Amino acid sequence: MKKVVIVDDELAIRKGLRTLIDWERYGFEVAGDAANGREGLRLHAELAPDLMVVDIKMPGMDGLQLLEEIRKTDPVCRFLVLSGYADFQYAKQAIGCGVNGYMLKPVDEEEMHRELERIAAEMEDKAQTARLSRSKRREELLRAVLHGGAAAEGVGPEELEELTGGQGRICGILLLAVSPSAGASAGAGAGAPTAAEAYGTAKRWLTEAFDTCGCGFVFPAEPYIGLLLYENPGMPKVRQRLYDELNEGLGALGLTFTAAAGPAAGSPEGLAASYAGACRLLGQRFLLGGAEIHTRLGAEVEELLAAEAEPAEKAAAAAEKSAEKLYFALDLGDKEGVRDALAEAGRWMLRQDPAEQAVKTQFAQLITVVLGKLSADGTAGMPRVQEGMPVVTGIYEQPSYQDLLRYVGSAFDKLIDAAGSTSSEPVLKQMLHFIQRHYSENLKLETLAELFKYNSGYLGKLFKNYTGDSFHTYLDKVRIRRAIELLGEGLKVHQVAQLVGYANVDYFHSKFKKYVGMPPSAYKEKPQRAEVKVGGNV
Repeated sequence: MKKVVIVDDELAIRKGLRTLIDWERYGFEVAGDAANGREGLRLHAELAPDLMVVDIKMPGMDGLQLLEEIRKTDPVCRFLVLSGYADFQYAKQAIGCGVNGYMLKPVDEEEMHRELERIAAEMEDKAQTARLSRSKRREELLRAVLHGGAAAEGVGPEELEELTGGQGRICGILLLAVSPSAGASAGAGAGAPTAAEAYGTAKRWLTEAFDTCGCGFVFPAEPYIGLLLYENPGMPKVRQRLYDELNEGLGALGLTFTAAAGPAAGSPEGLAASYAGACRLLGQRFLLGGAEIHTRLGAEVEELLAAEAEPAEKAAAAAEKSAEKLYFALDLGDKEGVRDALAEAGRWMLRQDPAEQAVKTQFAQLITVVLGKLSADGTAGMPRVQEGMPVVTGIYEQPSYQDLLRYVGSAFDKLIDAAGSTSSEPVLKQMLHFIQRHYSENLKLETLAELFKYNSGYLGKLFKNYTGDSFHTYLDKVRIRRAIELLGEGLKVHQVAQLVGYANVDYFHSKFKKYVGMPPSAYKEKPQRAEVKVGGNV
């Protein structure tokens, strides 16, 4: 409330002004009253009022003398002058002293209300202008500090102290990337807020929440919103409290955000470093995960970003291996294996190119390859292919890397559940069935060991004890038996070789002769006379 002092030698007028006028309506409260100019001067010194209602004609020090005396030290206080004399000289002198209103006695109540409304509006306009001017100066000053450190031109020590909230105070820079929440955008339809509207809404709320309470200073840092925080953002409790406040306030406005804080600072140079650190983090915000104010990337992500990219051939091999593992894990109904395969794929993608668009494109290609493998399974795999296709589009809608992994993992969980492909059979039986389904793939004992969570050497021993053959011998026998069937159906030798998993026809020839006793071409000519030596528990 703005303080008012009434100065008039008539007690009835003082009491009447106190009781008849609705001061609070215009943001005023009567802090005191005086019967003469000298007493009014004393109250001015004690109360520092925003407005004084002063009678002109008083014994001793009159109203004009009071105005002149106060104006020597106070150019801000406003005056509303009352006079029982319709004399231009009084008005002229009063105007010269810088009064804000001149009213004749007896005071008309409605006129007094109009004057108070006008004066209150003028005071608010002036205060708003001062706030904007101060805010603009602070923005200019902060910009100079953030981009020029202590050497910023025109930055004095007093301004620096005011900017940081006090000498030696620990501060930090917090940056926020704000956008409409998915739910708010979907619910609003055509009326969904734009990015610019979301930015403006968030900045106004932040200004109200932090500037007005003196907790910090909000400033534009496009495309982000900046907050100079008057406490240490490195403290976990501070970050958690701030996150909760931001989440509640911005969430109520239908906004979502990612926030990053730079290191704590106690100097202009420190503020510049804090700002740079927050900028670097938000520049990689796709890789930031978790509901928190971020101060660093995860240790694993930092390690991957520091690693050199693999040559193109190795990257292609890693992509193929990831697609294989993911496809096999889907076939086995192994949800944990799916997540392991996705995480492994993500690691090599980040090493190659951590940019958001690059990672999303690589994941979309990976899922497309896996769905292609499922479609090759024939009619049995088609329902899962149809259900899985929207996943590719949904990848591009994920706000962060961790959200992307969760999204794809959850989608594949649904595919596994819908297919009912989980198995409670012993591992070795699952392996045999798996080989029967995938003998044409590039199967390796190491791959199956990873899928079934075994050491490859140990799994190889278990497999041989169970089947009597090593893994590779067993796989060869399954392939040759299928090759015999296909040759009997009239397919050419090179076609059969590829269909059963041998990319090299000469290698297929040697394997076929080893197990059947003759080359595949000879068997194709006289299959009824050939002695088939493909034994074992196939």
